[in-house]
Amino acid sequence: EWYVVNNPGTDFEERALLNDPNYGAPVAYNTVNVPDPGTAFVAEVGPQPGSSGVPSAAPITAVLQDGVSAVDAASVKMTLNGQAVVPQSVTRSGKSVYVRYTPNATRSTVDNAVVLTFKDAAGASYSSNWKFSITVNGAPRTVVRGQWDFDSGSLAATVGADLQYLDGVGGVAQAATSFGTTADFGISDINGTPARVMKVTGDLNTKIGYKMYHGIAPNGGGTRVNQYTLIMDVYVHPVRGGAASLLQTSSLDNTDDGDLFWQGSNFGQGGGGYNGTGQFTPNAWHRIVAAYDEAAGVVTKYVDGIKQDDWTANQGLDNPRRALQQYAILFADGDNDERAEMYVNSVQIREGKLSDAEMVLLGGPDAGGIPSDIDAVSVAGQWDFDAGNLAATVGKPLEYLDGANGVAQGATAFGTTTSFGIPDINGQVANVMQVSGDLNTKIGYKMFHGIAPNGGGTLVNQYTIIFDIYVVPVRGGAASLLQISSLGNTDDGDLFWQGSNFGQGGGGYNGTGAFTPNVWHRVAISYDEGAKVPHALKYVDGIYQDDWTANQGLDAPRRTLDTYAILFADGDNDERAQITANSIQIRSGTMSKADLAALGKPTAAGIPIALPPSVKAIRHGDLVTFQVPAWAIGYAVETATSLTSGDWQPVGTVAALTYSLPAQDAQRFFRLRKP
Repeated sequence: EWYVVNNPGTDFEERALLNDPNYGAPVAYNTVNVPDPGTAFVAEVGPQPGSSGVPSAAPITAVLQDGVSAVDAASVKMTLNGQAVVPQSVTRSGKSVYVRYTPNATRSTVDNAVVLTFKDAAGASYSSNWKFSITVNGAPRTVVRGQWDFDSGSLAATVGADLQYLDGVGGVAQAATSFGTTADFGISDINGTPARVMKVTGDLNTKIGYKMYHGIAPNGGGTRVNQYTLIMDVYVHPVRGGAASLLQTSSLDNTDDGDLFWQGSNFGQGGGGYNGTGQFTPNAWHRIVAAYDEAAGVVTKYVDGIKQDDWTANQGLDNPRRALQQYAILFADGDNDERAEMYVNSVQIREGKLSDAEMVLLGGPDAGGIPSDIDAVSVAGQWDFDAGNLAATVGKPLEYLDGANGVAQGATAFGTTTSFGIPDINGQVANVMQVSGDLNTKIGYKMFHGIAPNGGGTLVNQYTIIFDIYVVPVRGGAASLLQISSLGNTDDGDLFWQGSNFGQGGGGYNGTGAFTPNVWHRVAISYDEGAKVPHALKYVDGIYQDDWTANQGLDAPRRTLDTYAILFADGDNDERAQITANSIQIRSGTMSKADLAALGKPTAAGIPIALPPSVKAIRHGDLVTFQVPAWAIGYAVETATSLTSGDWQPVGTVAALTYSLPAQDAQRFFRLRKP
């Protein structure tokens, strides 16, 4: 206790505690900024101040709390990056006012500043401001912070800091490590190509491991690294038991159990951690990806470009068995019982969580190591039915409308084009799902797309959905493809095949009649309900059908998406056909006419996730010069006089980064096609 002495050395000497008003003691205090309980204040905001990597479509939100005087909801104003914006909703519940604004997801400003002002009923004014950073559309979602390829026969880094032996140079870990080629070690090459690798023995010793200094700052709202992606090209050779540690995060000196394991042809940790397809087999090369987002409580796992699971068990912000400290340890297990012989071709760690689509594009292992550049893609969901179920290639699995073992599941069959006796796709057998044409409102498939509200509304106003499908009419002349206005499928569907076209309502079926029955087609529709003139672009097999403007509008219930949509469902119970689907894809945002045309016709392999970037064409008098990326060398150049004709003619092959040919018409279209 601190005090002062009054009248020292006299009969009236006394000790007075600081801040004691009865003795006139000095006042001591710290100045702090906290809400005055008598005034209104901003209780919560989102995205969190100072946060980074925020999706561009994430809403800006605030919760305003009443003081003695209530918040005047009508006075709420907001600016974003200095420009006044109008929140889509300002609603009161009890003593709280909830503010929500959905910004333009296509904005290119990375650093965003928000100013929120309001008044209370007594006229007092208040303001709050905060900043956050977004990932703009088309920009990399993640950044490579560390990569190790072992090409130099050491722990040297390709990117970032070198790995370090857990117990130092000359210790047990170094003695347990050797470098060479796949041929040197007598193991299989990678896709037929010899590769330089690191071998780690499967000896039981807690000193074996490799410190991985990742260089990622704490993120996700915690004190640890909560958002990151770990990728390995690895070959597991079990020498004991059925488990082997891949990663140790909870203990910097490896004194406890590892935190990510190979086990029984899957990988993970703990109860519910090993869900997967069994793709991660021993004694074979695999590319494994674990994309962590502990702020959202999920780790997404892929093996060789195939989704394994959205792992939600035992996750959480700053969880020591999931989130990273200043370094992690590779192939270490402090319990000294879960180890295997490992061969490692490449290890990469990225700041941020890769999307499902990006992990699909990573594919399987490669002798050249893990690529640092991945195409920016907007695919939010894709279903290819290769596993004979509703599993997703990207995103969440489809769900039967009335649940497992119900009417919808009974009306669904999986097989191949051959097993169903229908034409193959371009002469190739394809794995497909077939939906009966029975009239029953319980038949359908919930599609959880995961796209945030966009386009300036409270629903998903900008999206593209693509089908590779085969329609067999069993009654009438219409069949529902999509139900979005009713989450319970209690009203009419909202997108139909009808009379060799597709759409809905008056003016909705304009087209060329290319969507014929009993034939495979690739059908695409790109909605932009937030445009100045709301519309939907329709294409069939790369052929333009219509720029559909009838009955469109912001947050229109028959055009925009809620949390999920329903495939092949019709609540009126009268517009159904037998439909066989090879691939279904949904993308966040709109697609250009050029990209929709580039989708072309259906393929047995399904709808492509990454589309080639646009090719720049410059006209100089009678010459057209094409500026193309390096990947396009060897591609075929094709030309047409109209995007709607589908009559693409070959004109040559790209042989250099710049390619020229005579401009033959006042208007002519060109495209590149992979041979």
